[in-house]
Amino acid sequence: MFKKLRNKFILLNLISTSIILLISYSAIYIVAKNSAESRKPIPAEVTIENGDTSITFQDPAYRNEIEERVLADRKLALRNLLFALIATGLSVEVFVFAFSCLFADEAIKPVEQAYKTQKIFIANASHEIKTPIAAIKANLEAADLSSKNHWIKNIETEAEKIETLNLALLKLARSDIIKESITSESISLKPFLEKTISSFDSRINQKKIVLKTSFKPETKKPIKLNKVDFEEIVTILIDNAIKYCAKKITIDVSSKSFSIENDGKTIPEENLAHIFDRFYQVDKSSEGSGLGLAIADSLARRNDWSLKASSTPASTTFVLTFN
Repeated sequence: MFKKLRNKFILLNLISTSIILLISYSAIYIVAKNSAESRKPIPAEVTIENGDTSITFQDPAYRNEIEERVLADRKLALRNLLFALIATGLSVEVFVFAFSCLFADEAIKPVEQAYKTQKIFIANASHEIKTPIAAIKANLEAADLSSKNHWIKNIETEAEKIETLNLALLKLARSDIIKESITSESISLKPFLEKTISSFDSRINQKKIVLKTSFKPETKKPIKLNKVDFEEIVTILIDNAIKYCAKKITIDVSSKSFSIENDGKTIPEENLAHIFDRFYQVDKSSEGSGLGLAIADSLARRNDWSLKASSTPASTTFVLTFN
């Protein structure tokens, strides 16, 4: 993430400098060109002063030759000016790029530090919250609550919500761990994903969803990838598709990608850019914390995978490219 931010900082510096140079150098060239073209033409009689004497030429051929030489000198001067401006502009861009690369890390250091502090806080807070939640649930189970009490039921429901949110925060914190902790192992995509998808059978049947799965022939062969992160991302994407699906879900799998498409609610174009932001929800009234897709995106990025979303009036599609 910070590599992209660093590159964006350098790119913005280059773009802004290029715009300023283009405008200023264009103005210089246009002024110089207009000034050269607006000079008065050579008069019919050309007088050359030489000390105390002066010589006047009225020969048209001589006058034409002088005009041609003057025009040639003007064109040469404008061409040299243009080359000088281009060379100067390129030199400035090189210096801006060099200095931007030099100071980019310093510029984004406060953002990086704040981000790391936030990660530490989320991880520590989640661990601290985990203990009292477990204690509350254990006490509720141990208490004699044989009589129906809707207040106790409310406590149980809210405790479940807090536990779900806390687990999502812990997953998010783990997804930000440095790449050195990533371990890859060999799996066969088809049987692995069939098992993962089957765990959602009850929810799919409950909502009467038509599920179509398509596996390319090469998915039967073993490939190496981060099994834990891959399963987590796929689980999040399937859960998300079921949640917002109307009638149909289509899954396509190859040796390089996992694609899941569902009908139902359309994601507006202006919301697609924020779909992987933390705590962001397109439908504010829906249940959930808005962390699922953020976790999936974070896991994908730390494995150098690509997770993209697209939406049309007919369907919404997520594509995970992992190889």
